[in-house]
Amino acid sequence: MDYDVRIISSMEKVLPLGGMQNSRLVKRIIGFLGQRVSFQAAYCFHGDYYLNQTLKQAFRNPYAHVKAEGDFPGKVTIRKVDCVPVFMPHEKQNKKYDSEYIGHEAGLYPDILSPFEDGVQVVLEQWRALWIDCEIPEDLKGGDYTVSFIFSDDEGMVLAQPEVTIHVVPASLPKQKFLHTEWFYPDCLADYYGVEVYSEEHWNMIEAYLRLAFERGINVAYTPILTPALDTLIGKDRTTVQLVKIKMTEGRFEFDFGLLRRWIRLCREIGFEFFEMAHLFAQWGAKYPPKVMAEVDGKSEKIFGWHTPVESCGYDKFLAEFLPELVKELKELGVFDNTIFHVSDEPTIYNADTYQKALQMVEPYLEGAKIIDALSHLDLYEKGIVKNPVPTNDSIHQFLDAGLKNGWVYYCCGQGYKVSNRYIAMPGWRTRILGAQLYKYKMEGFLHWGYNFYNCQYSLHTIDPYRINDGEDAFPAGDPFIVYPGADGKPVESMRLPVMEDAMNDMRLLEYLESLTSREHVLDLIDDYGNLDLRFDEYPSGCDYLQDLWETAAKEVEELIK
Repeated sequence: MDYDVRIISSMEKVLPLGGMQNSRLVKRIIGFLGQRVSFQAAYCFHGDYYLNQTLKQAFRNPYAHVKAEGDFPGKVTIRKVDCVPVFMPHEKQNKKYDSEYIGHEAGLYPDILSPFEDGVQVVLEQWRALWIDCEIPEDLKGGDYTVSFIFSDDEGMVLAQPEVTIHVVPASLPKQKFLHTEWFYPDCLADYYGVEVYSEEHWNMIEAYLRLAFERGINVAYTPILTPALDTLIGKDRTTVQLVKIKMTEGRFEFDFGLLRRWIRLCREIGFEFFEMAHLFAQWGAKYPPKVMAEVDGKSEKIFGWHTPVESCGYDKFLAEFLPELVKELKELGVFDNTIFHVSDEPTIYNADTYQKALQMVEPYLEGAKIIDALSHLDLYEKGIVKNPVPTNDSIHQFLDAGLKNGWVYYCCGQGYKVSNRYIAMPGWRTRILGAQLYKYKMEGFLHWGYNFYNCQYSLHTIDPYRINDGEDAFPAGDPFIVYPGADGKPVESMRLPVMEDAMNDMRLLEYLESLTSREHVLDLIDDYGNLDLRFDEYPSGCDYLQDLWETAAKEVEELIK
């Protein structure tokens, strides 16, 4: 029997019939104390196989038990890489996509990291993959350790035994300073699982999703002080998840911050130090407030929303009472200095007036706070209306040329041409290159709108993320979420999430090397090694550049700390 098993990079994506995009095998991986290093074992069966099920009850395909052995003392976790149906790999318009995708048509693409029990069926002439995480203990002695992955049949015969050397640098990467936010939606959990908002069951789910996010380098907690008015059809509402209870009596407001205190306490217990308050106005120009629920005469009532245009509803008076109390609460909790605020998502020159009026409503009460908003076009920044923009990564160089320093950047459904993104149909190296780009251009933060958006476009109804990953033909597959909802109320990772963590770790390593040498040295390493001037829209193709950059930087650090 011909079992073909290869250890490959975590940046590869193995298609059942298309195999791998990069033939370079992984023999050795360098990691740091406390780090989780990841790679894959791709496997396929070539040759003849026949099973007479009347003589032996067994799987129709060759079955291989898989186990890890070796002298590596850390935890080794094996998961299956499962495929999902993809109907929209990318947008089809001109300059919305390029050649650097693993596929351009609808089909099955690898994405879900599913639990692994004992073994796998090895399908004839079809490639599959296992995802392997090796957690390096924080007190481990530096040096080389080996892990072998033994594929064996029911009789114990070894079918394949690939081996990996894990070289441990006897030092820890510095703490992540870079800010990384992924908008988290508690309403999507309540809707998908059918649980009551902020019931104990819901809180357990919230904790599980936030804990995974933090473990993977997402260190800013998007906090729904009011129900986020994001991707919501005008006139429709998302499930209420506002953390601040409001009581309205004779035109005055009382605020109960009990749920917000619990949220922040939970986040801090997990490890979050930075918080991001939900937007204070609806998307697309700040013409409307978000949905605001309050107790009025003993009944729950929607006092603001799509039915109350900002200019005539008294929302400014509400903010004049709400924001000072919110700021006071955040200061008492000790998190105000590490809190980010938003006015409205993606304003444009066509609604600059309403955005500016909205900004003027909140600025007097947010003195000393950082207000940032996603922005695709340069106009509002040049006019000074949006002082802290979060540009898209396909427009960021315009902002940098206009003087933006220590800024933020984001991407979403519109950034599929030449730039980094994390669509399911993109190779992993195209996702991971973001880390080196963020380091080179001294960015302060990265934002993405979809940690767990399990709705269709405009939030008209809940979808099944295992079948629909594009918001029902609205976005490139994978854009709305990076984790799947597990059956037990806990998140199931996509393979894109640990690759995003690797991008954050690339930044941490480059910063570590800079602290031992100089920024100029690291920039030379980034650009000279790739023989180019690295930009957000120009970077090397393939896994090799990032693998070699990591290894070179890690070896230099190891030499310098001896």
